[in-house]
Amino acid sequence: MIKKVLIVDDEPFIRNFLKDALKKLNKETDTAINGQVAIEKIQKENFDLIITDMKMPKKNGIDVLKIAKQKNPNVIVIIISAFAKIQNATQALNLGAFTYLIKPFSFDTIDAVIKKAEEHKNLILENSFLKKEISNHNASDIIAKSPYMQNLLNNIDKIAKSSSSVFISGESGTGKEVVAKLIHQRSNRANNPFIKVNLAAISATLIESEFFGHEKGAFTGADTSKKGRFELANKGTLLLDEITEIPINLQAKLLRAIQEKEFEKVGSTTPINVDIRFISITNQDIISAIKNNQFREDLFYRLNVIPIHILPLKDRIEDILPLANYFLFKFSKENHKSLKMLTPKAIKKLETYFWPGNVRELANIIERAVVMDRSKIIDVDHIFLDTPLNKSQNKENVLDQQFIDKKLSDIEKTLILKTLAKHNYNRSKTAKILGISTRTLRNKLNLYNFKKI
Repeated sequence: MIKKVLIVDDEPFIRNFLKDALKKLNKETDTAINGQVAIEKIQKENFDLIITDMKMPKKNGIDVLKIAKQKNPNVIVIIISAFAKIQNATQALNLGAFTYLIKPFSFDTIDAVIKKAEEHKNLILENSFLKKEISNHNASDIIAKSPYMQNLLNNIDKIAKSSSSVFISGESGTGKEVVAKLIHQRSNRANNPFIKVNLAAISATLIESEFFGHEKGAFTGADTSKKGRFELANKGTLLLDEITEIPINLQAKLLRAIQEKEFEKVGSTTPINVDIRFISITNQDIISAIKNNQFREDLFYRLNVIPIHILPLKDRIEDILPLANYFLFKFSKENHKSLKMLTPKAIKKLETYFWPGNVRELANIIERAVVMDRSKIIDVDHIFLDTPLNKSQNKENVLDQQFIDKKLSDIEKTLILKTLAKHNYNRSKTAKILGISTRTLRNKLNLYNFKKI
């Protein structure tokens, strides 16, 4: 928020005009009759905004700009001039001026520029907060502001301290593996191995060997003895990624190994005892897999001692901006670029998108904006949202899905607006009844262009 403004001009008419205009905008003002007086005031006081003439006796506008930026790089400086010289404007903008205005100008012009400046000031403050927040952020932590994820994070310490098996479900790209790693890192096994096995990436014929290892000569190509993931994960955590991909004929052996805490290598009869914490991940409908005899029910219950479900990103709107800011910082640093800022319109675009690719898609979109655009801000036009078709989909499927989504959105809108009206437009009460946060409700109402207070 811009509160205090310094007006610098050697013409009394301009000083008074600007003073009156800013007073109407509820800004506190101070004036200086030349650059030297302005510099003395800048060194003694703090100003949010400085409006200075380009040409003045005793230090000009460029001198004022340089001193102001030396004292406070985030101060907003507007240069005004009676001369529309491109060279002067370019010099001022290169030195950090916010804009360059040509005299004479109207109150409407000043009003519009001040609003833009305030928006820019807010972005600077958010950017400063972001740098501080991210610098204090542990890479192993999860960035989450939504009530749902906050509640999940509050429970992770309890979950981590146990040795019970955890079953994490959720759409692809929601952060299931990040949660799994966090559970391990906060457990008493943190100093021991965290071993991951992606069952979708291993041939069905090799899964048993990958799990339990094999002895030399156990099968063709087994030229040496090899430890399996079970043995490597001893005293630590074994992450079973895409657990529904394990062949049904191996599930009984996996169940026995988990229950008995022992197994034999392929080609051996000597049991190996292990102490492992199991975390399983899936983006598939495990209940359907059980009903279709693709996954053993007894194995599921052994793995599903502590269930965790991660909501899709579209259902936790409060997480979108913090995550986007985190990725801005991350990819700016990785690509050796200055940290960019999201404009309010860009934020709205992100928060109203349906995110079929979830957090992974958000990361990709932010990385693209950081790499491809040279400006200091990321505006709505810099964010390219795309939804590639699934191989099994055709145009009719997509149109059908869009129709269904539209119908569901209409039902949601009707429910929200009726509930709001029923409770005299009390947003806090409405949000509580609907089971959502007040911020989610506010974002939905903004999406509907709802104006009633």
